[in-house]
Amino acid sequence: MNAPGTQNLIAMVYDFDGTLSPDNMQERTILNAYGLDKEDFWRRARDLVDGRGYERTLAYLKILLYDPAFQKEPLTPELLASLAAEHIRYFNGVEDFFERVNNFLGSIPEATDHGVVIEHYIISSGLKELLEGCSIARYFKKMYACEFEYFGGRPVFPKLVINDTNKTQFLFRINKGMLELSEDINSHMPAEERRVPFRNMIYIGDGTTDIPSMTVVQRSGGHAIAVFDPEAAGGVPSEIRSMVADGRADHFAPADYSEDQLLMKIIKKAIRKIVQEIAYRASSDRSRDWVERNPGVPDPGTGHG
Repeated sequence: MNAPGTQNLIAMVYDFDGTLSPDNMQERTILNAYGLDKEDFWRRARDLVDGRGYERTLAYLKILLYDPAFQKEPLTPELLASLAAEHIRYFNGVEDFFERVNNFLGSIPEATDHGVVIEHYIISSGLKELLEGCSIARYFKKMYACEFEYFGGRPVFPKLVINDTNKTQFLFRINKGMLELSEDINSHMPAEERRVPFRNMIYIGDGTTDIPSMTVVQRSGGHAIAVFDPEAAGGVPSEIRSMVADGRADHFAPADYSEDQLLMKIIKKAIRKIVQEIAYRASSDRSRDWVERNPGVPDPGTGHG
């Protein structure tokens, strides 16, 4: 837990599908490997939602458990990890982005002076077992995604389900430093004791499913960036434009994480702003400490008592 005045962590939080990867992770890996038609798969999931009242994420997880193809050859963590390692693609610049952004932080003198560190997180409605097989998995402090419980080598039940709205729970886990599901995040915690203030967060997502998370971060002083596939037909999608016009996101940019692209420039500006605010607050804290230790003595910084 950070002591008051030492909230020097920056959390960069990402969705995955459409944000770091141009693909839907299930389609690119599982459906292709099992020879399943993606249109039919998602139609059946929608039928569970519309006809039987399923929550959308649970609907697709049910099919992955009970479809005859998966009953015959169950998904396993090892299979999912291998499919991800072999088939998941990334937007330009993603694979070396995390090292570059960490190096950029190190080039800011105030960041070095105040020991500022960036942590990276994923919050996704995809499968955690797939994310764990990704080549970029090593860069993340924590990856939150849907998970199965396994028994006898086969998945038997979803043990964690993440959807559009409950993604915000995991933002509060990051905020309070209570990253494990066994930790209760509902008890009150003073703002100055929270590990990563929302003002120190940068959330990057790609669509309306990210709006609840963007709203939580942005309304508390953090930064929300909407991205879109640079190769998508028609240019900037209307929903992305609307997210910025409606104040749901601060910026939008093509999902190209290369060094010279707009997205990287926006991210660098956000990081620099957060670092400057951390440095400013640290300076204010030192001034208050001096006044408390020297009552009645003029402040050397202002010449006034």
